[in-house]
Amino acid sequence: MSALEIISNDFITVVVDPNNGGTIQHIGRNMDAKNNVLAWYEWQTPEALPLEFSENESSTHWLSRYRGGWQFLTPNAGGECVFNGVRHSFHGASSYLPWSVVSNDGVSIVLEIVISDALRVSRELAISASHPGLTCHTRIENLAPTAQEIVMVEHAAFQGSPTIEVDAPAASEWAFDGTYEEDGGSRRLWQEVGASDLSRPVVDRTERMTYLAAGNEGWVSIFDNAKGFGARLKWDQKVLPYLWYWQEQFSQGFPFFGRAEMTALEPASCHPSDTLAGASKAGRSTRLQAGEEISFSVQLELT
Repeated sequence: MSALEIISNDFITVVVDPNNGGTIQHIGRNMDAKNNVLAWYEWQTPEALPLEFSENESSTHWLSRYRGGWQFLTPNAGGECVFNGVRHSFHGASSYLPWSVVSNDGVSIVLEIVISDALRVSRELAISASHPGLTCHTRIENLAPTAQEIVMVEHAAFQGSPTIEVDAPAASEWAFDGTYEEDGGSRRLWQEVGASDLSRPVVDRTERMTYLAAGNEGWVSIFDNAKGFGARLKWDQKVLPYLWYWQEQFSQGFPFFGRAEMTALEPASCHPSDTLAGASKAGRSTRLQAGEEISFSVQLELT
């Protein structure tokens, strides 16, 4: 079992697994798993497949290790793809390769990973001294002698239950991804008369996949009325102009096998079905020149 890193004070406790893609496993007011605002499952199966994968098999390998939590996705997100002659894994190398722990002083931790000798990604996770808040500050530097294109997603999965309620900007526009549809259309407003309620779990389905396509104000929140806790996310909407909104509700297939209930709220720089190749073609990738870097922050506050 990999060694976990913990930062904690009287307001909030955060648990991170550096060796499994720097995944944040737990965010709560204490260590009690019942108070974890993130979805996290301690399954014994499926067993984790090797990090190395055959062509078009990276999603199976990634899902074999997935138990929920919060990962950071780059340089790719979504499906496996080939871009400029390089094969990129499902959800990007940063989400499953081991990260190095640069420092941990008990209230902040700095993690770092270098991807393909081209990108240095640094994540500082710091908790507030005055309230139950967490700031994730990310810096990505291009180490290569040529320009690099990337996409970025904060892949945060929250607990799901029949009593959760999501809040988002009232006038925001949401698009349904791929072949998924609700209300017989491809787009709708968050609050639209006669439409399904996006704030509550989807009815009679095991999955929902939509994304915030317009009207991004850099915030979203989730609250479980039965459990009495939730969280509010804030982010830089210029860097992350979209938000993926995915719900998993006891689907029977691999790797969930009817065991998982999640609501993922994921600030993103691209559409869910883009991949890096598609985002580049659509003008939604981020291009870093040699030696250039980008930095941004995401804040979470427990409510």
